[in-house]
Amino acid sequence: MINAQSSFNLYSYIDIFFKRIWYFLIPVVLVLAGTGVYLTVTPKVYRSSTLVLVSPQKIPQEYVRATVTSSVAERLQSIAQEILSRTRLEQVINEYKLYPEKVKSQPMESVVEAMRKDIIIDVPKGREKEQNHFSISYVGKDPKLVAAVTGRLASLFIEENLKIREQQAVG
Repeated sequence: MINAQSSFNLYSYIDIFFKRIWYFLIPVVLVLAGTGVYLTVTPKVYRSSTLVLVSPQKIPQEYVRATVTSSVAERLQSIAQEILSRTRLEQVINEYKLYPEKVKSQPMESVVEAMRKDIIIDVPKGREKEQNHFSISYVGKDPKLVAAVTGRLASLFIEENLKIREQQAVG
């Protein structure tokens, strides 16, 4: 029976804690054990990102007519389709020897599709004037390889953009 007249002090709480120690100890041990099992069972996955800045033309329009007439988002969409094509991704897969177990057992189209799922292209939403950058990310199991592939994808984007601008300037 609870005595309403007595007041609780620190020693009363300590006494209650030690009498009911298993109510505190069992959940803590279970949570720690579950966390340890989860950390050892789940595979390590690394993500590398690169930020590509799109700088506008610095020469005034009065002197040189701009060769780029489309918006950054439109250009990025067309370049992304070219970079994420089977031929380009197959070239990157062979260059870095990505997905070795899938290359041996599955057709190349499914390997390329797996790589497409691991690539993230993020264009910020907002007004056209504020879209002066985008990011490219790649997810994989080897941190050095993931960083190298991300750098290669970014360089492919830059090369393709230069090629398109050169074709527009010649045209």
